[in-house]
Amino acid sequence: MHPCNCSLFRLLVLMCIVLHGIGKTTEAFRTSCEVTRSTKQVVDDCPDSEEKWKERAAIKNCTAFASQCAEPERLVYHCLINQYVNQTLEVCAYAQNIVFGLCASYSFSGNSILQNLRTNCSAFKEKPCPNFYRSDKAYNYPQCYELTKKSTTVAYISKTMSNQDKTIVPTTLSSNESSNTHEDRCVYSIHFNFVKCA
Repeated sequence: MHPCNCSLFRLLVLMCIVLHGIGKTTEAFRTSCEVTRSTKQVVDDCPDSEEKWKERAAIKNCTAFASQCAEPERLVYHCLINQYVNQTLEVCAYAQNIVFGLCASYSFSGNSILQNLRTNCSAFKEKPCPNFYRSDKAYNYPQCYELTKKSTTVAYISKTMSNQDKTIVPTTLSSNESSNTHEDRCVYSIHFNFVKCA
């Protein structure tokens, strides 16, 4: 065998070993389970204590879905903000490490839990996030949930009999009132998110 061919052969063998190892590593570090998508549900609020978290986890019963995952023991209850920081939701998902003092969130596109780059909960005055925590301990940082609460200003345009004149009436919807309850009006909604950082 020519010396050059021997080096090339060794390189090919090494590449095969490395690529095979990468495949095994990827398998070992899966970040999601496909069943997670079917367990997500928007909720009005998330638990802010370990006791409440355990109560809601019992109701959600993630263990009923765990057998559908490659790593069933990793599928646990979460209540988090979504990736757009405008909803809180419950989901059964693999717990993840959250770093850099950010809020934990559920990514619809990635079907997994990750740190939300739009948040900086290490700057909160009460219960700031540490540089590292597990996503299934998010109840320790309830101000992340508060980021989803918006100040919403809504302007209704009321129609008069002639349908020519229009009056703009600024109104604020209560959290229980939806814009669908005002069928005869056009609704223009402007959302403001205010986050006070120290």
